Amino acid sequence: MFSSVQVGHSAETMCNLKCQSAVGVIGQTTNISCSIESQTGSIDINTAALTRFRENKPCFTFQRYEDRVTGDSRFKVESLPSLQLHNTSISDEGGYRYYIRTNLGNDDAEFRINVTAVYSPPIITSEPTEIKDGGAADLYCRASGGYPAGTIHWFDQRNTNWTQNAALQITQGHDGLFTLSSKLSFKTIDTTWGPFRCVVRNYRYEEEGESTTHLRREGDGGITTPTDSTMKPIIAAVIVIGSLVAGVLLVLLFRRRRSQRDPAGEPEQEQ
Repeated sequence: MFSSVQVGHSAETMCNLKCQSAVGVIGQTTNISCSIESQTGSIDINTAALTRFRENKPCFTFQRYEDRVTGDSRFKVESLPSLQLHNTSISDEGGYRYYIRTNLGNDDAEFRINVTAVYSPPIITSEPTEIKDGGAADLYCRASGGYPAGTIHWFDQRNTNWTQNAALQITQGHDGLFTLSSKLSFKTIDTTWGPFRCVVRNYRYEEEGESTTHLRREGDGGITTPTDSTMKPIIAAVIVIGSLVAGVLLVLLFRRRRSQRDPAGEPEQEQ
Protein backbone atom coordinates (compact mmCIF):
# COMPACT_ATOMS: atom_id res chain seq x y z
CA MET A 1 0.00 0.00 0.00
CA PHE A 2 1.09 3.57 -0.66
CA SER A 3 0.72 4.55 2.98
CA SER A 4 3.63 2.24 3.77
CA VAL A 5 5.99 4.24 1.53
CA GLN A 6 8.54 6.15 3.57
CA VAL A 7 7.98 9.90 3.36
CA GLY A 8 11.15 11.94 3.07
CA HIS A 9 13.92 13.09 0.79
CA SER A 10 15.47 10.48 -1.45
CA ALA A 11 19.23 10.34 -1.82
CA GLU A 12 18.71 10.39 -5.58
CA THR A 13 16.23 13.29 -5.62
CA MET A 14 16.81 15.67 -8.52
CA CYS A 15 13.69 17.79 -7.98
CA ASN A 16 12.66 20.47 -5.51
CA LEU A 17 9.07 20.82 -4.23
CA LYS A 18 7.86 24.13 -2.79
CA CYS A 19 4.42 25.02 -1.35
CA GLN A 20 2.94 28.25 -0.03
CA SER A 21 0.77 28.42 3.05
CA ALA A 22 -2.88 29.19 2.27
CA VAL A 23 -5.73 31.12 3.87
CA GLY A 24 -9.16 29.59 3.36
CA VAL A 25 -12.66 30.85 4.04
CA ILE A 26 -15.16 28.54 5.73
CA GLY A 27 -17.45 26.93 3.18
CA GLN A 28 -15.36 28.03 0.21
CA THR A 29 -12.55 26.54 -1.88
CA THR A 30 -8.96 26.97 -0.68
CA ASN A 31 -6.20 27.02 -3.30
CA ILE A 32 -2.88 25.50 -2.23
CA SER A 33 -0.15 26.70 -4.57
CA CYS A 34 2.84 24.38 -5.06
CA SER A 35 5.65 24.19 -7.61
CA ILE A 36 8.33 21.69 -8.49
CA GLU A 37 11.65 22.40 -10.16
CA SER A 38 14.44 20.37 -11.69
CA GLN A 39 17.61 21.26 -13.57
CA THR A 40 18.11 17.83 -15.06
CA GLY A 41 15.01 17.39 -17.21
CA SER A 42 11.23 17.29 -17.36
CA ILE A 43 9.38 16.07 -14.27
CA ASP A 44 6.66 13.45 -14.33
CA ILE A 45 4.68 13.20 -11.08
CA ASN A 46 3.13 9.79 -10.56
CA THR A 47 2.13 9.86 -6.88
CA ALA A 48 1.18 12.55 -4.35
CA ALA A 49 0.29 12.23 -0.68
CA LEU A 50 -0.82 14.73 1.96
CA THR A 51 -0.34 14.07 5.68
CA ARG A 52 -1.34 16.27 8.60
CA PHE A 53 1.21 17.12 11.25
CA ARG A 54 1.29 14.64 14.15
CA GLU A 55 -0.40 11.99 11.99
CA ASN A 56 1.18 9.04 10.22
CA LYS A 57 -1.53 8.08 7.74
CA PRO A 58 -2.04 10.34 4.71
CA CYS A 59 -5.34 12.22 4.67
CA PHE A 60 -5.24 12.34 0.85
CA THR A 61 -3.39 10.37 -1.82
CA PHE A 62 -3.40 10.57 -5.60
CA GLN A 63 -1.88 7.93 -7.87
CA ARG A 64 -1.89 9.45 -11.29
CA TYR A 65 -1.38 6.47 -13.60
CA GLU A 66 -3.84 4.33 -11.71
CA ASP A 67 -6.25 7.29 -11.56
CA ARG A 68 -6.80 6.43 -7.93
CA VAL A 69 -7.76 8.85 -5.14
CA THR A 70 -8.07 7.87 -1.49
CA GLY A 71 -8.76 9.80 1.70
CA ASP A 72 -10.58 13.13 2.03
CA SER A 73 -12.55 13.62 -1.19
CA ARG A 74 -12.65 17.40 -0.65
CA PHE A 75 -9.02 17.59 -1.76
CA LYS A 76 -8.63 17.83 -5.53
CA VAL A 77 -5.65 17.89 -7.83
CA GLU A 78 -5.90 21.32 -9.46
CA SER A 79 -2.76 21.18 -11.58
CA LEU A 80 -0.03 19.03 -10.15
CA PRO A 81 1.54 19.68 -7.82
CA SER A 82 -0.98 22.38 -6.72
CA LEU A 83 -4.09 21.30 -4.79
CA GLN A 84 -7.58 22.54 -3.93
CA LEU A 85 -9.58 21.99 -0.75
CA HIS A 86 -13.33 22.32 -1.28
CA ASN A 87 -15.86 23.27 1.41
CA THR A 88 -13.18 24.39 3.85
CA SER A 89 -13.97 23.94 7.55
CA ILE A 90 -12.37 24.98 10.83
CA SER A 91 -11.08 21.44 11.37
CA ASP A 92 -8.88 21.81 8.27
CA GLU A 93 -6.72 24.42 9.97
CA GLY A 94 -3.20 23.27 10.72
CA GLY A 95 0.08 22.10 9.22
CA TYR A 96 0.53 19.59 6.39
CA ARG A 97 3.38 17.65 4.83
CA TYR A 98 3.08 17.13 1.07
CA TYR A 99 5.01 14.22 -0.47
CA ILE A 100 5.47 13.51 -4.18
CA ARG A 101 7.11 10.72 -6.15
CA THR A 102 8.42 11.51 -9.63
CA ASN A 103 10.55 10.03 -12.38
CA LEU A 104 13.46 12.06 -10.96
CA GLY A 105 13.05 10.98 -7.37
CA ASN A 106 10.96 11.88 -4.32
CA ASP A 107 10.58 15.11 -2.37
CA ASP A 108 8.31 16.70 0.21
CA ALA A 109 7.35 20.15 1.47
CA GLU A 110 5.43 21.60 4.39
CA PHE A 111 2.70 24.25 4.43
CA ARG A 112 -0.08 25.52 6.68
CA ILE A 113 -3.78 26.20 6.12
CA ASN A 114 -5.32 29.05 8.11
CA VAL A 115 -9.11 29.29 8.17
CA THR A 116 -11.22 32.44 8.45
CA ALA A 117 -14.88 33.46 8.52
CA VAL A 118 -16.25 37.00 8.21
CA TYR A 119 -18.32 38.38 11.11
CA SER A 120 -21.92 39.43 10.58
CA PRO A 121 -22.65 43.19 10.45
CA PRO A 122 -22.57 44.49 14.05
CA ILE A 123 -25.80 45.44 15.81
CA ILE A 124 -25.90 48.27 18.39
CA THR A 125 -28.44 48.63 21.20
CA SER A 126 -28.65 50.89 24.25
CA GLU A 127 -29.93 50.66 27.81
CA PRO A 128 -32.04 52.65 28.41
CA THR A 129 -33.45 53.07 24.92
CA GLU A 130 -34.02 56.80 25.49
CA ILE A 131 -31.00 58.40 27.14
CA LYS A 132 -31.08 61.25 29.64
CA ASP A 133 -28.31 63.85 29.37
CA GLY A 134 -26.09 63.57 32.44
CA GLY A 135 -27.51 60.15 33.33
CA ALA A 136 -26.04 56.65 33.16
CA ALA A 137 -26.22 54.59 29.97
CA ASP A 138 -24.83 51.42 28.43
CA LEU A 139 -24.16 50.85 24.73
CA TYR A 140 -23.97 47.28 23.42
CA CYS A 141 -22.47 45.99 20.17
CA ARG A 142 -22.71 42.39 18.95
CA ALA A 143 -21.27 40.56 15.92
CA SER A 144 -21.31 36.80 15.32
CA GLY A 145 -20.26 34.02 12.95
CA GLY A 146 -16.59 34.99 12.67
CA TYR A 147 -13.31 33.09 12.94
CA PRO A 148 -10.77 33.41 14.49
CA ALA A 149 -11.61 35.59 17.48
CA GLY A 150 -11.59 39.32 16.74
CA THR A 151 -12.28 42.49 18.67
CA ILE A 152 -14.65 45.49 18.80
CA HIS A 153 -13.70 49.18 18.96
CA TRP A 154 -15.86 52.19 19.86
CA PHE A 155 -15.63 55.72 18.42
CA ASP A 156 -17.69 58.89 18.96
CA GLN A 157 -18.53 61.60 16.41
CA ARG A 158 -15.08 63.16 16.86
CA ASN A 159 -13.44 59.78 16.23
CA THR A 160 -12.30 59.53 19.86
CA ASN A 161 -11.54 55.90 20.72
CA TRP A 162 -13.59 54.75 23.74
CA THR A 163 -12.53 51.09 23.54
CA GLN A 164 -10.52 51.14 26.77
CA ASN A 165 -13.76 51.96 28.62
CA ALA A 166 -15.58 48.96 27.13
CA ALA A 167 -15.78 45.32 28.23
CA LEU A 168 -15.45 42.66 25.50
CA GLN A 169 -16.87 39.15 25.82
CA ILE A 170 -15.83 36.45 23.32
CA THR A 171 -17.76 33.18 23.12
CA GLN A 172 -17.24 30.21 20.80
CA GLY A 173 -20.21 28.18 19.60
CA HIS A 174 -20.46 24.44 18.95
CA ASP A 175 -19.68 25.14 15.29
CA GLY A 176 -16.39 26.75 16.29
CA LEU A 177 -17.43 30.24 15.21
CA PHE A 178 -17.06 33.21 17.55
CA THR A 179 -19.50 35.84 18.83
CA LEU A 180 -18.18 39.22 19.98
CA SER A 181 -20.17 41.22 22.54
CA SER A 182 -18.95 44.62 23.74
CA LYS A 183 -20.46 46.81 26.46
CA LEU A 184 -19.56 50.50 26.71
CA SER A 185 -20.75 51.97 30.02
CA PHE A 186 -21.17 55.63 31.00
CA LYS A 187 -21.85 56.88 34.52
CA THR A 188 -22.80 60.21 32.94
CA ILE A 189 -23.37 60.66 29.23
CA ASP A 190 -23.90 63.60 26.91
CA THR A 191 -25.99 62.83 23.84
CA THR A 192 -23.99 65.36 21.83
CA TRP A 193 -21.11 62.85 21.90
CA GLY A 194 -23.05 60.76 19.42
CA PRO A 195 -23.36 59.25 16.99
CA PHE A 196 -21.23 56.33 18.20
CA ARG A 197 -19.58 53.81 15.87
CA CYS A 198 -18.97 50.16 16.64
CA VAL A 199 -16.14 48.73 14.50
CA VAL A 200 -15.40 44.99 14.19
CA ARG A 201 -11.77 44.03 13.55
CA ASN A 202 -10.54 40.53 12.70
CA TYR A 203 -7.52 38.71 14.10
CA ARG A 204 -5.26 40.66 11.72
CA TYR A 205 -6.72 43.89 13.13
CA GLU A 206 -8.37 44.59 9.77
CA GLU A 207 -11.80 46.25 9.77
CA GLU A 208 -14.56 43.83 8.75
CA GLY A 209 -17.67 45.90 9.45
CA GLU A 210 -19.12 48.77 11.41
CA SER A 211 -22.43 50.18 12.60
CA THR A 212 -23.48 53.65 13.76
CA THR A 213 -26.11 54.60 16.34
CA HIS A 214 -27.69 58.01 16.96
CA LEU A 215 -28.51 58.40 20.66
CA ARG A 216 -32.21 58.85 21.46
CA ARG A 217 -32.69 61.59 24.02
CA GLU A 218 -35.31 61.29 26.71
CA GLY A 219 -38.28 63.54 25.98
CA ASP A 220 -37.74 63.56 22.22
CA GLY A 221 -40.45 60.95 21.71
CA GLY A 222 -37.93 58.43 20.57
CA ILE A 223 -36.97 60.53 17.55
CA THR A 224 -33.38 59.95 16.58
CA THR A 225 -30.98 62.58 15.38
CA PRO A 226 -31.58 63.01 11.61
CA THR A 227 -29.14 61.11 9.43
CA ASP A 228 -28.11 61.83 5.87
CA SER A 229 -30.55 59.20 4.63
CA THR A 230 -33.51 60.91 6.37
CA MET A 231 -32.48 64.49 5.65
CA LYS A 232 -32.13 64.06 1.88
CA PRO A 233 -35.86 63.34 1.23
CA ILE A 234 -36.84 66.24 3.52
CA ILE A 235 -34.57 68.67 1.70
CA ALA A 236 -35.84 67.45 -1.67
CA ALA A 237 -39.47 67.97 -0.58
CA VAL A 238 -38.71 71.50 0.65
CA ILE A 239 -37.10 72.36 -2.68
CA VAL A 240 -40.08 71.06 -4.67
CA ILE A 241 -42.64 72.90 -2.51
CA GLY A 242 -40.59 76.08 -2.65
CA SER A 243 -40.42 75.88 -6.44
CA LEU A 244 -44.21 75.47 -6.69
CA VAL A 245 -44.87 78.45 -4.39
CA ALA A 246 -42.45 80.61 -6.37
CA GLY A 247 -44.16 79.60 -9.62
CA VAL A 248 -47.61 80.54 -8.31
CA LEU A 249 -46.36 83.92 -7.08
CA LEU A 250 -44.81 84.68 -10.47
CA VAL A 251 -48.09 83.87 -12.28
CA LEU A 252 -50.09 86.14 -9.93
CA LEU A 253 -47.58 88.95 -10.33
CA PHE A 254 -47.71 88.66 -14.13
CA ARG A 255 -51.52 88.81 -14.18
CA ARG A 256 -51.56 91.83 -11.88
CA ARG A 257 -49.18 93.81 -14.07
CA ARG A 258 -51.14 92.90 -17.18
CA SER A 259 -54.42 94.12 -15.66
CA GLN A 260 -52.78 97.44 -14.81
CA ARG A 261 -51.48 97.95 -18.36
CA ASP A 262 -54.83 97.00 -20.09
CA PRO A 263 -57.81 98.87 -18.43
CA ALA A 264 -61.19 97.22 -18.67
CA GLY A 265 -62.71 100.11 -20.78
CA GLU A 266 -62.11 103.66 -22.19
CA PRO A 267 -64.70 106.60 -22.69
CA GLU A 268 -65.92 107.16 -26.28
CA GLN A 269 -64.85 110.40 -28.01
CA GLU A 270 -67.60 112.89 -29.13
CA GLN A 271 -67.87 113.63 -32.85
